Amino acid sequence: MKLFQCENCGQVLHFENTSCEQCGYQVGFESSTLQLRSFQPSERRYCRNYEPGVCNWLQEPDATSDLCMACELNHYIPNVKDPEVKKNWRDIEFAKHRLVYSLLRLELPVNSKTADPENGLRFDFIDSDQVVPKDAERMTGHLSGKITLAIEEADPAVREQNRVNMKERYRTLLGHFRHEVGHYYWDLLILPFPERLQAFRDQFGDESIDYGQALEKHYQTGPPPQWNQNFISAYASSHPWEDWAESWSHYLHLVDTMETAYALGVSINPQIENQTEIMTMVADADPYLPIHFEDFLQNAVALTFAVNSINRSMGQLDLYPFILHPPVKQKLTFIHNLLKEVQTS
Repeated sequence: MKLFQCENCGQVLHFENTSCEQCGYQVGFESSTLQLRSFQPSERRYCRNYEPGVCNWLQEPDATSDLCMACELNHYIPNVKDPEVKKNWRDIEFAKHRLVYSLLRLELPVNSKTADPENGLRFDFIDSDQVVPKDAERMTGHLSGKITLAIEEADPAVREQNRVNMKERYRTLLGHFRHEVGHYYWDLLILPFPERLQAFRDQFGDESIDYGQALEKHYQTGPPPQWNQNFISAYASSHPWEDWAESWSHYLHLVDTMETAYALGVSINPQIENQTEIMTMVADADPYLPIHFEDFLQNAVALTFAVNSINRSMGQLDLYPFILHPPVKQKLTFIHNLLKEVQTS
């Protein structure tokens, strides 16, 4: 994500800030300009979810709702009388708002099901300890524009245990959202267009094979041998839809990471002999603007190697524990080209 500054005093701000610690001005995110705005209390209004401490987005001047456009996407939220549940919801919203920022920067349609019942997007945050509404799913997933997330996923201990149980190398709230919204945009951007659907099948495989049987086989027998030569994750090998969603989420991972590197002016010039060309990088382009995608991927690989090395120096797991083999890069390139086509259409 890009860096933000207080418009009053120039202090660097985080995306989630509600005030400037230096000058005391209130700050809030304006979705129409993708900027953090500094203001006096009488000048702007926060989203209604500012009060429970889960949103710092501003209402647009002509808004007819007291919710921001990101919170308008919510259908069910948990009962926040429990402080732990409220904290979990806060963490979930912080991740979801970062997702929406990326979608807006990519110029993708972000409409609620209230505004567009057929093609809109909605989020259900379900507390499995409570009665689950009849029209909501119990498990994390996507169905016809409805993205469900169990709020227990916001508990780091639960999430880590799930990661271990599922034999995953990576599991985060933001990762969940990026993956599930990939399914939504497949329905929106590929399924209705025969040429795109055929191009998808050429790259990812035939999605018409039975999804339930494919997942059952995956969980019973595991991924195929040497799956990592062709897929970004073991789960991606289970079905073309999951390959797409995993590749989509990794595209968003890399673009957001490289936008941050660009904002920070990151460059890497390793002090080693040989292979310095492969490991050298300069983040000199905003990845949301027209870029040479092959150069982008080379820079991203160099950056992930660097940050993984730094994490290991602290005894931490790799920040990005994945390898981008040529077939995976081809899938990421497919997504990149698709998004550029959508932007210009």
